[in-house]
Amino acid sequence: MAFDWDAELLGPVMSVFGEGMPGTPSSWPIYTPKGGSAFQLVDAVFDSAYHDVTSLAEDDSATSRRPVLGVRAVLFTVPPAQNDTVFIPSNGMTYGVTDARPDGHGHIKLMLIEVA
Repeated sequence: MAFDWDAELLGPVMSVFGEGMPGTPSSWPIYTPKGGSAFQLVDAVFDSAYHDVTSLAEDDSATSRRPVLGVRAVLFTVPPAQNDTVFIPSNGMTYGVTDARPDGHGHIKLMLIEVA
């Protein structure tokens, strides 16, 4: 029997740690695909100071701090992509997507950058 990652793990976790208040759509992130129509993300986890570690050589690495948004893949009819934008109501900021990193189990980490 296959494990349904979204139903058994991602959905419940995102509903607890997700951005915004349950039943309060005005507090949910608003996602806008480049050239597409905006929609609200019911379950998304925002982290303003995620530490991204990149290996440079055998014993060397670089760390950068940047905002990220964890989302459930099932919320998207078209996969998230570079140059999409997301508005985070909790801090009033709009971010551009620089990279979408799916984990193969239904979760996507969106690497973000502030946009004017």
